[in-house]
Amino acid sequence: MKIGTWADTGRLMEAARGRQACDLTIENVQLVNTITGEIYPAAVDILDGIIVRVRTEEDADREAEGKREEGGQQKAARIIDGEGRFLVPGLIDTHLHIESTMMTPSHFAEVVAPWGTTTIVADPHEIANVMGIEGVRFMLEDSEDSPVRQYFLAPSCVPASPQVESAGAEFGPEEIGQLLKMPRILGLGEIMNYRQVCEGQPRMMEIIEEGKKHAAFLQGHAPRLVGPDLAAYILAGPVSDHECRSARECREKARLGMHVNLKASSLSNHLKEALEGIKDQRWKDRVSLCTDDVHAATVLADGHLNRVVRMAIEYGADPLDAYRFATYNAAQEYGFADLGAVAPGFVADLQLLDRLDGGRPFLVLSAGREVAREGHCLKASGRSRRRPANTLTLPELRAEDFRFPVPEGKDVEIFTIYSKQLGPFNGGGYEKLPAEGGYLKLDGDPDLALLRVQNRYGNNKVSMAPIRNFGITKGAVASTVAHDCHNLLTIYRSPEDARIAAEALRQCGGGIAAAAGGELIALLPLPVGGLMSDAPVAELAQAIRRTEQAVGELCSGSSLLKMATFALSALPGAILTDQGIIWDCAETFTPLFRSGKNK
Repeated sequence: MKIGTWADTGRLMEAARGRQACDLTIENVQLVNTITGEIYPAAVDILDGIIVRVRTEEDADREAEGKREEGGQQKAARIIDGEGRFLVPGLIDTHLHIESTMMTPSHFAEVVAPWGTTTIVADPHEIANVMGIEGVRFMLEDSEDSPVRQYFLAPSCVPASPQVESAGAEFGPEEIGQLLKMPRILGLGEIMNYRQVCEGQPRMMEIIEEGKKHAAFLQGHAPRLVGPDLAAYILAGPVSDHECRSARECREKARLGMHVNLKASSLSNHLKEALEGIKDQRWKDRVSLCTDDVHAATVLADGHLNRVVRMAIEYGADPLDAYRFATYNAAQEYGFADLGAVAPGFVADLQLLDRLDGGRPFLVLSAGREVAREGHCLKASGRSRRRPANTLTLPELRAEDFRFPVPEGKDVEIFTIYSKQLGPFNGGGYEKLPAEGGYLKLDGDPDLALLRVQNRYGNNKVSMAPIRNFGITKGAVASTVAHDCHNLLTIYRSPEDARIAAEALRQCGGGIAAAAGGELIALLPLPVGGLMSDAPVAELAQAIRRTEQAVGELCSGSSLLKMATFALSALPGAILTDQGIIWDCAETFTPLFRSGKNK
């Protein structure tokens, strides 16, 4: 698939031969050739946003000897002196959720362009779980005329597990078919219900078949999947995976032909282990980089995909490999025939770098146009400025709603979730816990808290469970950023503080809130689907930092998004959805109470 639009091939050919003046020449650069792995002095000629010629010292020598057939190279309308900097293709993020940045697509593009990102492929399954097809349409509209080329995938798992959770929409083959006909939608987003896929269950297989019918890209998601199940998953159709959590897993997936998307996100970082798994593999053509889930404050301060490039280099990757992962390999993964390299016929997505270290570029071009210089975006998005209506359908909340009732007069044990006991995943087990007046008593057990998930889409289903090891010492944190159904998730020690935090979100349309001592101490409003803000990015970043600090004070240094996956049904371990507790992606519920006599 070619991205560049060639209005006149003959004109480009004439420019390559020096008979047609170019729009732009970038000279005096050290060209990083992502095809051959070489670095050498060069000048690059660009016309109509397309690279028409790369001139090297050998070309200069030939011209000096008079061996050019006709005339000399015509001077371009504009010349940029690279001053000896490295010229590298623009970065391509192979997997991310824009919603996790907490920015709308238009604001997102303006923030990541100065870091060298020129193309992304996003899975909008967060907003799809909230608003269905209308949510995906909003993302497409808001990303139009952007300084960053934004492609999307049709969310394949909305919700991830309809048998055990409720979202704001449900996608089957019909909805997937509608989405795949929309412009800039390339394929199926992460196929995360890998258990159902491996077992050949009808719902997921029908969705995959709809993707195949449209010759769509099929993006995978299969954490810790190896051996026979991995082989079955690959045979079903997914061709990539961004969930390599160990060296062995990354090595095996690469050996079996998957595109492995190595990441370092705000939720997890297994980049070092993944790189260890592929370090001795001679060919790494199917390795790319992605950001997955990174919020706005991190992007503003530390960078976007270049941050992953930088970390890969710090973990021992050769800089040429790291940049190839993030450019040429990424383009090849999606079949972008003219992205990811500096050569004739390729789109002029380029960046000038002082060093090959993952740092911020001096200059960024998209299709030959300057979009960022010295950290500043030069082109605003043509955003739609349309904000969806409040998506929270919740009754007014009371402190009583957050108390945990325990059966009286019975010898019962309560299933308790153990936060991140199994490495990145929650564990769990039954415990005999104290009660008073028919309710669970938290006093005297500082390690114990309550986790509550409430459906936000009108059916008002609620489930609760005790939780250990989260680190919350007082107060409450409430959030509508709760992958992937994004129901109202609250973790707390005090029912009254839980009410205050949750009620603040109900009134503002969603986000993250913290309360302690009977007062709201931080509020991060995310009124666009309860996931994103359309406020200026600097203002949003300040709100993120304030809320992150407040959450860290209540929860012993926990990150802002630590609890975001506690309701993610596609993860192994113990998960709490709006309908109950599930274990290891099961389709049946784990009983909340167990008789002490039936252990």
